[in-house]
Amino acid sequence: MPKIVFFLFILVVSIAHPQNQISEPVEVPFMLTPEGHIIIQARVNGVQGNFVFDTGAGINLFTQKFADTVGSLKKTHHFYTGHRATGEALQGDLWNFQSLQIGDFNAGNGKSVVLDFDFPIDGLIALTPFKHQPITIDFEHKMLLIESPNSLEERLRQKDFEMPIFITNDRDINIDISTSVLLNDTLMLDVGLDSGAGFGVYRFSARYMDTLGVDSTQVKKEYKPSYFDSGKGNTHYYTSLGKLSNVGKDTSISNFDAIFIDGLIYEGIMGMDWIGQRITIDLPNHRLIVKK
Repeated sequence: MPKIVFFLFILVVSIAHPQNQISEPVEVPFMLTPEGHIIIQARVNGVQGNFVFDTGAGINLFTQKFADTVGSLKKTHHFYTGHRATGEALQGDLWNFQSLQIGDFNAGNGKSVVLDFDFPIDGLIALTPFKHQPITIDFEHKMLLIESPNSLEERLRQKDFEMPIFITNDRDINIDISTSVLLNDTLMLDVGLDSGAGFGVYRFSARYMDTLGVDSTQVKKEYKPSYFDSGKGNTHYYTSLGKLSNVGKDTSISNFDAIFIDGLIYEGIMGMDWIGQRITIDLPNHRLIVKK
């Protein structure tokens, strides 16, 4: 009886805390566009495509053209309604894929939205395949590294600092990350971390303009219609701010261009290039491990 109880205990612990199944780290080279977008190759049900690795996408997305090429995706009766940062709702059917292969890493089966729109590549790979798997963005060497337990320990030994992250997980379909930052050493905001935004992108809700002393009548502004619905849009205010840092003040930038947006549903949203050259996203432990 004690042996049975012990076995059941181990089984429950293993289910509650999935173990990293990779014995060696997996290196996945990526192409970095001039705008700072990370383009990786992946195979969906054995069919190769080119995708943006997008920590802000929340959900995997395939274009209709790519989905037609794969052919073996299984449409479900489920759907998902996501929201763009400006609050615009986008709804799509959920499709099941049987395998997602990124380099030598097999992420297994999963779900994706399929949308019929004009996109220069085949879709977006979100953080959902890595909910139990730490992954490193190495901007210097243009490499994604899917970490093993030993390589993660090495990242910890080499780190300059860690940053806590908040994780939003909607049924393992949509996973986003955010963190707290300081603007001008005075205003703390919780902002989304979006590798898909590219480099030098810092967007904030227009409600904070007065708090930061930004006069909306004295800065450049532009009304931008929605990419998906020309009848909708938001006003953007362009200015510069003196300083942005993480709460621990381990990393910061000064005198940077910022955009304030009417109707932004987040306090802020930004790219990840300001954080460091090598950033390990460790979802199981709610942290970033950073080498500057």
